[in-house]
Amino acid sequence: MARYSADPDLQAALQACCEKFNEPKQTVLFRRGEAAFGMFLVLEGNVSLDFGVDGSNPLNRAYGPGALVGLPAALTGHNYSMTATVTEDAEVGFISIKALQNLLRARPEFCQQLLAILSARVAQTDQIRKAMLAKDSPREQEVGLA
Repeated sequence: MARYSADPDLQAALQACCEKFNEPKQTVLFRRGEAAFGMFLVLEGNVSLDFGVDGSNPLNRAYGPGALVGLPAALTGHNYSMTATVTEDAEVGFISIKALQNLLRARPEFCQQLLAILSARVAQTDQIRKAMLAKDSPREQEVGLA
């Protein structure tokens, strides 16, 4: 089964270098298109990620304790590709890009774990995207392409 959250060792290391906040429901942690400034570790509660489309879109998901929110942008320095919103009162740990880089320099073994989490998310997103495209594709086009 794919893993989307940090294992206990990585969580402990991230908690040691994060700033903790209690955030009420509907708090926006970051918005799609904003420049990356760090990532969040969900300690309690839930945070949803959405692509700015209809809320029923299966790419929109909620993540609970242990989830790393904003990880791809924090690692690459690119803009956030999704909006992160607290969907259930939450305690989150904020890790700046600089703190994340320092942690990975000091503990390079965590790089592999973060890559595994990213790979699982990319694979899941790709599966959902393909299923959505197949669902939206008219049957006549599918037959015509065979």
